[in-house]
Amino acid sequence: MGKRYFCDYCDRSFQDNLHNRKKHLNGVQHLRAKRLWYDLFRDAAAILQEEQTKKPCRKFLQTGQCDFGSNCRFSHMTEQDLEKLSAQVQGESSNQRMAGEG
Repeated sequence: MGKRYFCDYCDRSFQDNLHNRKKHLNGVQHLRAKRLWYDLFRDAAAILQEEQTKKPCRKFLQTGQCDFGSNCRFSHMTEQDLEKLSAQVQGESSNQRMAGEG
């Protein structure tokens, strides 16, 4: 059957050869899955800064869904979500200051 390549980001495997691997690694599905994986490890301050620069997604605000999902260039966060995230960032920064003083 030959060697198989398993992609941890996409949770799928395929026959391992140069053409298949290159096609997969440059594919939209793989790039989305990889970005979602790394987004899990971003700090709250970076997420807040990025979301504050985006305009709200009209479709998401109207229907609660967006065809683009996590690839949408507009923000899917409500005002309450942004307030919670801002409070989390402030809490983390105050905890770091307290740890530095102690």
